[in-house]
Amino acid sequence: ARIRDNQRRSRARRKEYLQELEEKYRHCEQMGVEASAEIQAAARKVLDENKKLRAILQQRGLS
Repeated sequence: ARIRDNQRRSRARRKEYLQELEEKYRHCEQMGVEASAEIQAAARKVLDENKKLRAILQQRGLS
């Protein structure tokens, strides 16, 4: 009986541990998605700024 109880507790701990890991994984995955969106937005902003600056340089004959 004691062995079965130990096995049951061990399975319960393992299941809880796996659930925690899955939750951490989902959280990390979500953070990665948010970071990627922020990086893409920053890259678009830099591209737009570069286009404007190149247009200014071209207008002034400096390109």
